[in-house]
This record gives sequence, C-alpha cells and structure tokens, in this order.
Amino acid sequence: MGTGAMGLAAHLRRRRYVRRHGVTPEDAGEILDYDDSDHVVVAASTLLRHVIGWAPRSPEGRRALFWLVHWGYGSAVGAAHVALQHALRREPAAALTFFAGSQVMALALFPVLGETPPPWRWERRLLVTSFVQHAIYAGGVAATDTATARLGRPAR
Repeated sequence: MGTGAMGLAAHLRRRRYVRRHGVTPEDAGEILDYDDSDHVVVAASTLLRHVIGWAPRSPEGRRALFWLVHWGYGSAVGAAHVALQHALRREPAAALTFFAGSQVMALALFPVLGETPPPWRWERRLLVTSFVQHAIYAGGVAATDTATARLGRPAR
C-alpha cells in the first residue's frame, strides 16, 4: 500500500507538471523526485553490475528495471515495518522509526549508487519532495500493517 500511495502521489505531481508546462518533466530535462527518476535505474544497474556483472541497456530493459525496483524494493523494505511494530509494540513509534529509516536510505543510496549529489547539495524542492514522498510511503505501510494486524486479532 505504501508503494502504491507513493506512486500515486508521483503520478499526480507529474500530471500537474504537464498541465502547467505542456511537456513531461523528462522532456523538459526536469527531475521532480529522485525516487521517480532514472537515478533509480542508475543505482540498481550499478548494484547489478557489481553483483552479477550485468545491467540492462535497452530503454525497455531500463524501464522494466525501474518498475521491478520500485515495487520490489518498496515491498521488501515495507516488511521492516512489521518487525518494528513487534519490537516497539506501538504506533506511531514504529511508523516514525520506519519513516526515518526509509529517508536515511534514500539520502544515502542515491549519492552512493545513483549518481546524485550528496543530500546537502540537493535542490530544496527535491529534498522536500523526498521527505513528503517517504512520509506518504511510511504512512501507507503503517496504515496497512495496522489494519492487517487488527484483522488477525481474535474478537474480545
């Protein structure tokens, strides 16, 4: 749910950009969010080259890798929230810790693997977008995990 919420927010931001400017952000050479850009593919390709010696080269392969990373990574990282719920035994502590961890990973992984500048050199709008997007993601994951946990509890 968190990845879907984050993806929907990115889609709406992209649509608003196209309405305002008449072109896509990519056609304008604009990045609206590093998590919704080619930097995801750059980071994943860098990692794949180091691990298995291969990375996609075609536009179709790069697009497929983007979606695989977007949904796969988002879902896998989301599982950490369940562990935090069990360890911390309460919300919003688990959700806030999960948000902080997600944000730290984004601020560290993109410069190390994705060829972005270090976070202190990011444009302010990109930094704000990153925080908002990860808050949406963490909120979606926490809400889904909490609702799912309630469904599994026996009635009193």
